[in-house]
Amino acid sequence: MNVSKFIASRTYGSFRSSLIRNIIRISIISTSLSVCVMIVAGSVFEGFKSQIAAKVFGFWGHIHVTDLQVSRSIEPFQIRNADSVLQLIKTADFSRIGLSQDCITKMEPFVVLPAILSGNRGNEGVFLKGIPEHFDPGFMMSALKSGSWLDFKDSLFSRGVLISEQTTRKADLKAGDPLIGHFVLDGRIVKRKLTVAGTYRTGLEEYDRKFALVDIRLLQNLLGWKADEVTGIELFVKNIGDAGRINTFLYEEILPSNLYSETIRDKFPNIFEWLALQDINRSFILGLILLVCIINMVTTLLILILERTHMIGLLSALGMDTWSQRKIFIRYGVRILFQGILIGNLAGIGLCLIQWKWKIIKLSEADYYLDHAPVALNPFVWLVLSLIFFLVISISLLVPSWLVSRLKPVNALKFR
Repeated sequence: MNVSKFIASRTYGSFRSSLIRNIIRISIISTSLSVCVMIVAGSVFEGFKSQIAAKVFGFWGHIHVTDLQVSRSIEPFQIRNADSVLQLIKTADFSRIGLSQDCITKMEPFVVLPAILSGNRGNEGVFLKGIPEHFDPGFMMSALKSGSWLDFKDSLFSRGVLISEQTTRKADLKAGDPLIGHFVLDGRIVKRKLTVAGTYRTGLEEYDRKFALVDIRLLQNLLGWKADEVTGIELFVKNIGDAGRINTFLYEEILPSNLYSETIRDKFPNIFEWLALQDINRSFILGLILLVCIINMVTTLLILILERTHMIGLLSALGMDTWSQRKIFIRYGVRILFQGILIGNLAGIGLCLIQWKWKIIKLSEADYYLDHAPVALNPFVWLVLSLIFFLVISISLLVPSWLVSRLKPVNALKFR
C-alpha cells in the first residue's frame, strides 16, 4: 500500500482554516491564469509566424530561379528556353538529398517589368508581375477586395490589371476603370491601354504598394519575347523546411551556370528577421509566466507544510521516513497544479476559439501585416506547453518539500 498517497488523498480536503482553503483557491486561480496566458500567447505567436509566412509564400512561392544579373538591376533579364529549365527541375533526382520526386508541388514562370500607371488623379510607379493562365489564384482570391480575377480568355493577351488598394487610392482608381501603363523599353517610352480588373490587399504593405498582377503574355508582347522566355520561375515545395536543401541542390547540381536560385527567406529577409525576433519575445514571455507560477506553487507548498507541521512530527514519531513525508506535500502541490492546468487549458483554448471565430482583437495591418491577432489552433502546441509547464513546476516542488527533512519531530509535535 502506498502510504504517502493514501495520507495525501485523505488529508488534502481536511484543511480547516478558511485562510488555508482560500490560499489553495488563489493558487489554483493564479495557476489557471498563468496557463491561460501561456496557451493564448503561444497560439498567437504561432499564428503570427504561420499566417505572415503564408502570405509571403502565397505571393512569391518558396524558391525563385532567375538570371544571375537580376539582383543587380531592375531591367528584365530573360531566361531563354524556360520550358527546358522546367524539365530539368522536373527530372532532377531529389533522392540524392533524401527527398521524394514530388517535393516540388508547383512551378510557375513569371515576368516582372517596372511601369508607371496613370490613373484619374496621378501616376504611380509599380512592378508589373506577369503570371500565366495556370497560375494558382487561391491566395490572391482570398486577398481580393473588389472586382474580379484576371481574364485570360483573350487569344492575344488580357489587358486587365490586378492592383492593390493603396495604388487605387493614390491614383484615384476603382475596379473597371481604364488606365495607361507607361514602359521604358530600349530608351523609349511605350504606352498601353489597360483596365483595372480588381483590387487586392494582402496586408504586406510594402509589397502591395510595389506590385500589380497582369497577364504574362502582355509583358512578353511588350518585350518582344517568345512564350518560353521569362524573367523567373517560382517553385512551391511540399515541406517549407526542405526549401533550403532543395535550393542548394538545384543551384549547385541542376541549373545552368547562368541561372541563380534563392529561397524567398533569403530574397526578402526583412519580414523573416522580424518573425525571428518574435521567437525571442515568445521565449521571454513564456519563461516569465513559468517563473511566476513556480514562485506561486513554491509559496503555497511552504504554507501547507507549515500548516501540517504537527502532522509531520507525528508521522516522524511513528517511523515514516522523510522522503515519504515529502511525497505527501508534493502530491498536494501536484493536485493543485493539475486543477490549475485543467482550468487554464479550458479558458485559454476557449479564448483562442473565440478570437479565431470572431476576431475580436484588432491590429494595425500597416504595422503587423495582419488586421487581427491571429491564433494557431494547434492541439500539439497546447499539449507540449502544458506538459512542459506541468513537469517543470512539479520538479520545482522538490525544493520546498525539502523543508520537511529540516523539521525535528520534538519541535514539530510542539507546534500548534
